[in-house]
Amino acid sequence: MKKPVSIFIMDVTNSSKNWNEITEYLEEIEGMAKMWTRGLPNAKVKHRLGDELVGIFDHFSSAYTLAFYISQFWKYREQPPYFGITFGMVDEDIKQINLDKWNHPLMGLARTANENIKQSVQRTSMVLLPENELLSKPSLDMGNLLLTYQDKLMSEQTELQHLITMLFSILDEQKAIAKLVNKSPSTISSHYKKGNCEIILKTLKILQETLDHLEAAAIGNYPHNITKELTKTIKNQLHQNINNIISF
Repeated sequence: MKKPVSIFIMDVTNSSKNWNEITEYLEEIEGMAKMWTRGLPNAKVKHRLGDELVGIFDHFSSAYTLAFYISQFWKYREQPPYFGITFGMVDEDIKQINLDKWNHPLMGLARTANENIKQSVQRTSMVLLPENELLSKPSLDMGNLLLTYQDKLMSEQTELQHLITMLFSILDEQKAIAKLVNKSPSTISSHYKKGNCEIILKTLKILQETLDHLEAAAIGNYPHNITKELTKTIKNQLHQNINNIISF
């Protein structure tokens, strides 16, 4: 029986200049991603080849959801991660997959998406490249355009605007955020608007809902609640480490 999955292959920009720090940090990211996905029936994440992180997860929206949150709290802002993301159907049991040897076409698509970013003049942080039959080219182009705009808005944020967006993606509460960063609620509101935080977070939800809809149409299931639970788990885990995140 075919199963819906999503995959990302993540690399780090200019990782060679401080490869030892990046390698150690990716070990942390691997551990966190495994904690985030412990509620999914199947998930595998592996740090390999120095600056590469590979993940395969149940459900079409899972890889994008993880990629978004990794991008949000990533501490080396001058060396952002970038993700080739794909989704589709597989026959294999994820538990039995060896990420170092598995040569499924979906893995090739994720690699191609990653290479497309690497070779792009105006590099974005994420590119979607799913199985052809799941998404028409106009719809795929629209999804990647949304990702491009989301990335552009995030890259143009000040440090404070980025922090506020990150905290809103975890807490959703202006007063709590104001207290954490020792700013007035009006200051938080101002930077929330100037940093286009609402658009960035709305894009996250739209893309999650779109991927859930595609999965439901493909196999007749209802993954929306699973996506909500995954997001909730990530938020809870980040909330528990909120002081460390702020210190970035």
